[in-house]
Amino acid sequence: MTATDRLVAALVDAGLAVGDGEPRNAGGALTGRYVVVRPRTELRGDGTAADPNADRSPEIQVTAAGPSRLAADQVAEQARTVALGRLEPPDGFVWQQAAQYVTGTGTAPEATTDPTAPESPTFFRVDVYRYYLTPA
Repeated sequence: MTATDRLVAALVDAGLAVGDGEPRNAGGALTGRYVVVRPRTELRGDGTAADPNADRSPEIQVTAAGPSRLAADQVAEQARTVALGRLEPPDGFVWQQAAQYVTGTGTAPEATTDPTAPESPTFFRVDVYRYYLTPA
């Protein structure tokens, strides 16, 4: 399993509704309070002289959503506790460190398929976590 897989599993275990790469899960579109997890980039380097690119630093974006700014922030804080907590390491690696290095809040209208329904706002908080991994 990758770092993203481990984080998705831990967020689900913590009781959060999780979209893996998109705001959908097996039951259809997510609504209300949820997170969407997307891998971003993976940096390499700081390995040994024999393998200078052995270490990995994957970045994972966690977008928390809720019907208000406060709700989105509450979901984001739940996700943050999980993301910076004890996760199982990805296959073949051990954790060195986890860090949150980007956070922000925004809002956008939630799409609806009913043309007569008023658009309700959905608030988002986007956090990015970087994990520092070394081969096991």
